[in-house]
Amino acid sequence: MKKKMSINETVKEALAIALLQLMKKKEILEISVSEIVKVAGVGRSSFYRNFNSKEELLSSYIIDLYHEYFREKSVPLQVGNGVDVEAFLLPRFHFIKEHGDIFRVLYKRGLLYYFFENAEGDLVKMLCGQTNVESSYYMAMFSGSCAGIIRHWIERNFAESEEEMVKLFADPPKKI
Repeated sequence: MKKKMSINETVKEALAIALLQLMKKKEILEISVSEIVKVAGVGRSSFYRNFNSKEELLSSYIIDLYHEYFREKSVPLQVGNGVDVEAFLLPRFHFIKEHGDIFRVLYKRGLLYYFFENAEGDLVKMLCGQTNVESSYYMAMFSGSCAGIIRHWIERNFAESEEEMVKLFADPPKKI
C-alpha cells in the first residue's frame, strides 16, 4: 500500500513525471525548468525549493522509487548474512523492469551511464549491494558493469525474464 504523500512530495513527483514526459520527446539539455513546471502544473519556485538541477530531480525521483519499492517488499539490501546472490538480485531486476519506462528514457537520452557513474553513487551501491565499499575503482567497476547489463537488457526490450537475468548474472557462461 502506497503511503499518503505530503503536498511537497506530490509536487516533487509531478515535477519528475513532467521531466520524464518531456524527455521522451527531447534531450534533457533542451528542456527548460519553465517547461517542466508548466507540464507539472506547479510554480517555478517549487522546482528551485527542492532541486538544483534537472539531473538532481531525476536522480531523486528514482532513488525515492527505489526506497519505496524495497521498503514495501522487505527485500535484502546486501548480500551476506544468509542472503544469497539470487535472492538479492531478483528484486532488483523486478524493480528495473517494473520501472522500465524510466530506464528506457534514461537509455534513449544517453543518461543511463551518467546516472550510474556520476549522478548517484549511492544507488549503484544499493543496486549492487555494495554499501561499505571504500575503493573508488571498485565502485567504478561495479557501476560500469551494472549500467552495461541494464543497458543491454533495455536494448533487448527486457527480452529475458528477471529470473533469467539473475541466472546469467549469478552463473555466467563458461565460454565466451
